[in-house]
Amino acid sequence: MTPTPTKSDKAEGAVSDQRSRYGRQIEEAFEAASKLAGSNLSPADFYQQFLNRTLSAIDAPAGAVWLRTPQGFLQIACQVNLEKVGLETKRGGRQCHNEVLRQVFQAAPPRPMMLEPNGRLAPNQSGPAEAGAVPAANLTDFFTLYAPIVAPDKQAFGVLEVFQDPSHDARMYPTFLNYAFQMAGYASQYHQFSNARAASGVERTFAQIETFARLVHGTLNPTEVAYHVANEGRKLVECDRLCVGVRHARRRITVEAVSGADVVEKASTHVRRLRRLMETVLQWGEALTFKGAKDVGLPPDVSHALDEYLSESQPKLLVVQPIRDEREKDKHKPARSVLVLESFNPPEQIEPLIQRLDVVGKHAAPALYNAAELKRVPLKFLWWPIAKVQEGLGGKARFYTIGGAILLAILVAVMILVPYPLRMDAKGQMQPVEIVKIYAPREGQVRTIRVKPGDKLDKDFTVVELFDEKLQTEYQQLLSQRRDNEGTYKGATEALRRGNLRPEDIAQLTAKQDTAAETIKATTDMMRRLDREFNTSTQDLGLFRARVPDFDPRLKRPAGVSRWTVLNDDRLREVLLGRTVRPNEELMRVGNLEGTWQIELKVPQRNIGQIMRAFADPNQHKLENGRPYLEVDVMLRSMADTHYLGRLYKDEMGAEAVPNKNEHDENEPVVTAYVKLNLDTIPADKRIPESMFVTGLEVSTRIRCGDKALGYSLFHGVWEWFYEKVVFFF
Repeated sequence: MTPTPTKSDKAEGAVSDQRSRYGRQIEEAFEAASKLAGSNLSPADFYQQFLNRTLSAIDAPAGAVWLRTPQGFLQIACQVNLEKVGLETKRGGRQCHNEVLRQVFQAAPPRPMMLEPNGRLAPNQSGPAEAGAVPAANLTDFFTLYAPIVAPDKQAFGVLEVFQDPSHDARMYPTFLNYAFQMAGYASQYHQFSNARAASGVERTFAQIETFARLVHGTLNPTEVAYHVANEGRKLVECDRLCVGVRHARRRITVEAVSGADVVEKASTHVRRLRRLMETVLQWGEALTFKGAKDVGLPPDVSHALDEYLSESQPKLLVVQPIRDEREKDKHKPARSVLVLESFNPPEQIEPLIQRLDVVGKHAAPALYNAAELKRVPLKFLWWPIAKVQEGLGGKARFYTIGGAILLAILVAVMILVPYPLRMDAKGQMQPVEIVKIYAPREGQVRTIRVKPGDKLDKDFTVVELFDEKLQTEYQQLLSQRRDNEGTYKGATEALRRGNLRPEDIAQLTAKQDTAAETIKATTDMMRRLDREFNTSTQDLGLFRARVPDFDPRLKRPAGVSRWTVLNDDRLREVLLGRTVRPNEELMRVGNLEGTWQIELKVPQRNIGQIMRAFADPNQHKLENGRPYLEVDVMLRSMADTHYLGRLYKDEMGAEAVPNKNEHDENEPVVTAYVKLNLDTIPADKRIPESMFVTGLEVSTRIRCGDKALGYSLFHGVWEWFYEKVVFFF
C-alpha cells in the first residue's frame, strides 16, 4: 500500500520543481548572456537586454545596472521597475540604498552581497562604519542581490542589483545570488570585448590615418595631393563628398579635386560657385558650418556665396574648413588650402564628423602647402627631370656619384675628340712696313735739326746738319791744292801763249800744265765725292747733312700720296743737339704711314716649336701665292673688347732667337716676326681702322697653329711642363 505524501513531502517536491525550472531558465540566461557579451551592441542596448534577461530567468520583479562615471561615482545605466520597490516609501530609504551600493562597489576584493528585507550589512561585510554615517541598509520589502562588475585588473567599475520577491524558499536565495554574480561576469566580458573592439577600431583608424598621411605626402604635385586628400579623406571622415581647394595666387582659389570625380570641370556652374564659396570663406577666415538653416550672422559675401552654392547643391550638412599650415605665419593672409565637407544624410551627432575632418585637415595642410610652394618655384621644368632621375637612381649620393662620373667621362671625351685652334701668345708693337733709320754719314757734331716729330718729308730732304773739323780741314786742303794747281796751270798757259821759247822750255811748261790739270781734276773729283757722300756745304766748310732716303720701289704704295713721317718724339732735339755722333748711331726714324702696316712680334722661344710644326704640316697652315702663312688674332691694348685679323708669313720670321731687351722682367730669348695687317684678302670687318695706326702701339696677339684636341689647346702649357719636368726626367 502506497504511503500518503505528507505536507513536508509536498513542500519538498515544490522546491525541487522550482529548482529544476529555475535551473533551466538560468542555463538559458547564461547562453543568452554569452551571446550578448560577444555582440556589437551599444552599451545602452546591451545593458537593457542584459538586465531584462537576468530578471526574467529568476522571475525577479525589479533590478538595475550601475556604472562608474569618469568622476568615480556610480550612475544608473538602466533599470526595470526600480520605482516600484519602495525606495522612497520609507524615510532614508534612498540614502541607505546608496550607501549599500557604495560599500559593495568599494569592497576589496569585489564580492557579491545579499540583504534581506529591512536588513543591514553586517560589520564584517561593510567594514568599520564611519561615525554619523548613513547606515548601509535595505529598507524595502524585497531581497536585494548585489554582484560587482569587474575589470580585468579586478577593480569594480559597476554593480548589478536585483530585487527578488521574499516568497521564495529561503534555500533559493544563495542560488539567486550566485546566478547574479555569474551574470555580472558576462557583463565584465562584454566590457572586455567592447574595449578590445574599441582598441581594434582605434588601431584601424590609426592605420588608416597613417596610410592617408603617407599618400598625401608621397607626391608634390598639387593635383595629385588634392585627389588623395579628397578621396581618402572622404573615407576617413565618412561623408558623402569632400572637395579640396588651394590658393596659388594672392586671392584666387583653384578647386583641385572633388571626391569621386576623375576630372574637375572648372568651367561648370557647380565648380565656379564652389570656388566662390571657398574664396569668401578664406577671406572671412573662419569655418562655415551649415546644418540645414543658415546663420543670420554670416558676412554678406559668405552668405551670398552660400545661397548660390545651395541653389546648385542641397546638402543637409555643409562644412567649409580653412586649413592653415604652421609655416603660414601671417595670420592676416588667407589660408593656403580649404576643405569642403558635404553630407546629404548626416547622423544626429555631427561632432565626430567634424573631429575627423579636423584630423584630415591637420595632415592635409602641410602636404598641400608643400605642393603649392613647389608649384611657385620658377623653372621647375628644368630641374624636375633631374629630381626624377635622382629618385630613380636611389638617392642623392648615388646620383652625385654617377652624375660626376658621367660628366667626367663627357669632359674627357670632349677634351680629346673636339678640335679647337691652338693659339700661341706673343706681344708686339705696331709699325709701318716702310720704316727707315737715318744715320750720320760720318762722325760729327749735330748743329741743326730741321724737322719736328710728325713732319711730312719728301725724299732727299735734309733732316740734320752736322759739323766735322776733320772734314773741314780735308776740304780746305783740297781747295788750297786746287787753287795752287789752277795758278800753276794758268802761269804755264800764259808762258806758252807769249812764245819765243826754246823747245825744252815748251816741253817743260807743257808737262807742268798737264800735271796741274790732272791735279785740278783729281781734287775736283775728290770734292764732288765728298759732296755726294756727306752732302757737304761749300758755304760752310766742315758742315755735312743727313737726308731722307728714297722709297723702296719693290713695295706697293698709293700713288702720289706717300711721304715720310718723322716718328721720333720731342726728346730728339734735347738728346742730339750739340752732341757728337758716330755713323752707327741712329739719328731718327721716318716711316711711310700711308703705306702698309705690320706688327713686330717678340715670339717667346717656348712657342716657336708649335709655330714651326704648324708651318711644316700642310693641314695646319694656309697658302697665298705659294707663301705659307698662319692667321693671327690681334687685340689692341686701347681696344681690349675687339679683336682683328693679321697674317704671319713663314719668310717674315727671324732665323735666330735673341735676348728680349725690351722686357726687363723676361730673360727668355725671343724670335722676331712680322705680322701683316689690312691685306686685301683680309675681310673688311677684320681690318684695323686706320685711325688706330700709331707707331709703337702695344698689341697682344695669338697665333693660330691649327686645330688640336680641345684639352691640348687649353692646357698645352701644363702638358709641356709635365713632360719636361717628369717624363723627360725619367
